[in-house]
Parts: sequence; structure tokens; C-alpha cells
Amino acid sequence: MSSAMQVHEVTTADGFDALRDEWNALVPRLDAPSPFQTWEWNRAWWRHFGAGHRLRLLTFRRDGALCGVAQFHERRIGPRVLRRSLLAPLGWEDQRRRQGMTEQSQLVFPAADMDELLAALARWLDTHRWTFVQLAGMAVPFELPQRLSQRVVLTGKPNSFYGRALPATYAELVAGLGKSMRDNVKYYPKLLERTGHSVSLRVANTPETIPPALDVFFALHRARANATAASIAHRDKFAWRDRRAFLADVAPMLAAQGQLRIGLLEVDGATVAVQIWLEYGTAMFVYYTGWDPAWSKYSVQLVATIECIKNGIARGLGRLEFLRGGADGNDQRNERWETQRRVRVNLTLARRPAMTRLVLRIPRVQRRLRLGGASVGDALRTAAPG
Repeated sequence: MSSAMQVHEVTTADGFDALRDEWNALVPRLDAPSPFQTWEWNRAWWRHFGAGHRLRLLTFRRDGALCGVAQFHERRIGPRVLRRSLLAPLGWEDQRRRQGMTEQSQLVFPAADMDELLAALARWLDTHRWTFVQLAGMAVPFELPQRLSQRVVLTGKPNSFYGRALPATYAELVAGLGKSMRDNVKYYPKLLERTGHSVSLRVANTPETIPPALDVFFALHRARANATAASIAHRDKFAWRDRRAFLADVAPMLAAQGQLRIGLLEVDGATVAVQIWLEYGTAMFVYYTGWDPAWSKYSVQLVATIECIKNGIARGLGRLEFLRGGADGNDQRNERWETQRRVRVNLTLARRPAMTRLVLRIPRVQRRLRLGGASVGDALRTAAPG
């Protein structure tokens, strides 16, 4: 019989740093591993967005070996009169902005040990101080130990992720698409060629080439967001300095691990579109984009994505992933690649679930939850007098 899980709390930067190798050794064992669960991503996030919060990493060990990490940090939420603590995963949100840049968030709990890790987490919560806990990225359907399930007070809106296996050649990929998408992926690259333009993809994939590529990305991402004639509205997700600084910090680190690439689509020698993608194992994860609105009639963003997918297939990658409905939450554009959907939800646990459920029944709180997909912190703010 294996020995029981031992749970330890890590609250210092030095303790965080010491976990790097053990942490990263767990990631390949997750049910959906990606760079978002790596030590590098989480450490950089804490460095840029952790100010004002308290680090509370939980490590789960059996006979000294690391079996899982609950990468929590503690936030103070709600108005002053109802101030409470929330244990949320690193990357859950940025300062003052509900949706952060960690598109695929989940605890670093390998699938093979999930039940035992959740049971150990339940025991730890029974004996420590907390008010709310956010369990991110729970696969649907999910099973929780009774001591956790009875504390669930809020189930977030489902997050849809779309992915598919990649065939051995790009031609096979195109042949398997529906007619509309098949026509699009053929038409727009040929349109550029027919109108006399020279098209090429330049890929930045080293710590030295990533920073200048990011400068181009930020400019084109901003241009895309500011385009008034765009048929689909896009937000500039890097309008804030701390977000740009975070990506500039983490991207070279991931590139050094072979986990991030930036594709720059050049037309007649000028960069007109940029596609960032992440890689883990044999999977590629389509991330953020930017493009020059002057070239929108050529659908250069789609052409850039096509060229990046070609690059991945040529290097033997076997899976294509679109993150959280895509950078703009557009599920339909992900489905047209003949993908399969998987669903994950975020769960909020409360130490005093009965009282919290009463708060969540207040009509104005329910309206806030329906309209904005609000968190418990938002609910407390809504419920406060005045």
C-alpha cells in the first residue's frame, strides 16, 4: 500500500524557484498538458501580477516525490465590509481584469493521481483558513470527493476548447475540411499570388529572435483592434504595460524550451500578419494574432495561421489546438477546422457554503452572475449595502 500524500505550503519566491525541475516533470502527465502549466509560465505570471497578493502553492508528495501542485495564490476580495480571502490559481486573472492570458488553466494534478490528490486537497482545506477556493479547468463531467463537492457554490460558464489530430501532410488536412473552409484555405493564398505578391513566413523561435518579433506583434495586434472596418470586433489584449512585460518575459523562456514560436507573414518583404503559437510535445496551440488592416481583404490573418500549421505539420507535430474559443472567443471559426470539442468549467468552493448560497440567491447578485459571468468576488461586491 502506498503511503499517504503529504501536503506542504510554499509561500516564498525561493521556495517557488526550487520547484522548477520537479514541477516541469509533472506536466507531461496531465490529461491536457500545455506550456500554460509549466513552471516558467506560472513563475513569470507571479512575477508580473502577484503584487498585493500572497503566494500559497500547495505541493503534494508521497515518500518525498512530488505528485502534484495546486498553484494557488491568495487574494482579498469583496468590499471592505465583506472582505474575504480567495485561493485562486496563478494565471486565473490579471490585476483588475477578470480574464487573464492563461488560456488553459488547471491544477498541476496528473490524471493518474487525480482522485488521491483531490482527496488530499480536501483534507488540507479542512484544517486551514480560507473563505473561497477557485478550482480551475475541471474536465466535464467531473467527480469530486464529497468533502469538496458539498462546498461547491458556483459553477462557471463552460469553457470550450477545440482540437484535432493533424495528418501527415497539409494536403490531407485540406482534403478533410468542409467545402467552405476548404475553399477559403485555397482561395486567399492564391489571391495574394494572383495579384502579384510575394508571400513567405518567417519564424522566430529563439530567445534572441523573439523580442523583435514581439514588437511587431504588439503593433499589429493593436492595429487589428483599432481597425474600424473590421467585420468582427477585436480587443487589444495588450493595451496594458504589465501584459506586454509578462509576454516579453515568458516568451523567450518558452522559446528556449522549444515551446513558443512567432510566425511573421511577409508580403513583398513587409510583415502584414503575426501568429503566436505554443507547442508542447507534439501539439501546437494557436494563440494571439495581429495583422495590418490594409491587407484585410486578403485575409492575411488566416493565411498566417495556414502557414504556421504547415510549419508544424512539416516538423512532425500531430495535434492542433485552439484555445478557449480562440483569442476572440469565436467557436465557429474553430469548428470549421473539423475539430472536436472538450469542455472545462471553473468551480468555486466556499468554507461556509450554506451562507454563500443565500448570498447568491439575492436577485441583483443573480443578475450580475447572468450578465457578466461574475466571480464570487463580484457577487460579494454586488451584495454589499450601497
